[in-house]
Amino acid sequence: MASDKKRKQIVADYIECNNYSEVARKYNVSVDTVRRYVREDKDFVNNLMQKKEENTQSTIEYMQTQHETKKRILDKILTAIETKAEDIDMFTNIKDLATAYGIILDKELKVLELQRGSANKDDLQKVEELLGKLEKEAKVDINGTNT
Repeated sequence: MASDKKRKQIVADYIECNNYSEVARKYNVSVDTVRRYVREDKDFVNNLMQKKEENTQSTIEYMQTQHETKKRILDKILTAIETKAEDIDMFTNIKDLATAYGIILDKELKVLELQRGSANKDDLQKVEELLGKLEKEAKVDINGTNT
């Protein structure tokens, strides 16, 4: 029999990952045990879900306040990618720059999805265009030719 603290941690971990099997493996208990703990503690589950939603909303609000900072960072990354693509040498790892840009772009799209329920076609088209340009930039080899 698990302590109340352990049961609450199991439920909290389930809410975080939403995967009974993963939580069961982590705590070395059966999947049925995890399901039972989640079913039995509805108030705790509801409170945790509400807190998770509040945290998500708080993060979105913060990211919205950082719009200008994100734009400056993206401008710097794009400039660095362009510079490296034009003046490539053996020390340049353009894939690192492309990866950083892709991560930022991916996170921005996720924020848009959360704000709207799903991104609209214009946003998706812009992302696809940027990713196409990024892939083109990332395929430049160390001789400065396209691979």
